[in-house]
Amino acid sequence: MIDLHIHTNASSDGQHSPREIFAMAREKGLRAIAFADHNSVANVEEGLRLAGEFGIELIPCMELNTFHNGLDLHLLTFYIQPRHQALRDWLKSIHQKKKEQAEKRVLKLNELGFIFDWNDLGKFSADRIPTGMSFLQAILSRKENLSDLRLKPYIDGQRSNSPYVNFYRDYLRGGKPAFVHMEDIYTIDAIRKIKDLGGIAVLAHPSDTEEENLKQLVENGLEGLEVYSPYHNAQEQEAFRIFALKHNLLITAGSDFHGKRIKPDVELGEVAGNHYQLLDQLKKHRKENR
Repeated sequence: MIDLHIHTNASSDGQHSPREIFAMAREKGLRAIAFADHNSVANVEEGLRLAGEFGIELIPCMELNTFHNGLDLHLLTFYIQPRHQALRDWLKSIHQKKKEQAEKRVLKLNELGFIFDWNDLGKFSADRIPTGMSFLQAILSRKENLSDLRLKPYIDGQRSNSPYVNFYRDYLRGGKPAFVHMEDIYTIDAIRKIKDLGGIAVLAHPSDTEEENLKQLVENGLEGLEVYSPYHNAQEQEAFRIFALKHNLLITAGSDFHGKRIKPDVELGEVAGNHYQLLDQLKKHRKENR
């Protein structure tokens, strides 16, 4: 079994250290995993060291936020090399853009009536890029917001099963009230950059990406789809699998695990279709195309 989409504490909404992830992966009987932190490869080198210790393969990766036709699309960047200077320079630029995006999101959420500021946000994101988790924690940390009925669903209501993810989906993602797209980080440009850096570009959890957008991305170099994801039901998985085969795309499987405190309903390694043969195809593609 494999899990090619895992978040560590290099993501501000990741709960576990690399060593903790490897220990859990060993208990689950996983043969290979990929750290896919948000716009970060900070824990990849430690993961590569731990791979030898635990006897579990670690595939270098990160999850990159991009923008296409009004959509906030996430790219998995398999086999990206953490020490590549061009990658480091690019990530430095991305982090600056993400900081600017987060500042604008604070302002938009303030305009919506949520009382908090940049310093509140920093308490929960530290030096990492703020995520939906950071924003909701910052808002809930201010007593002025606790009587806001809009927050009740995330505290003990119908959105409390996964409050941080749901808050992101309800307020911060594309088309939602506090969405701010990142300037210049467009999906098609990012696909080309990833390939230039020797990585393989795979679209993560594409459930909200319409077929026409998928075709545009394939025409511009997209190499794979995360067909198997907890976000997809069986019918969606089959539709994406057929699309991937039709367009000669790689197929990957990932849980998008963040830790039970962040995503209570997501288990490490427990995703349909997580067979090692998918990784064999990923390796073959890399060998033949890089």
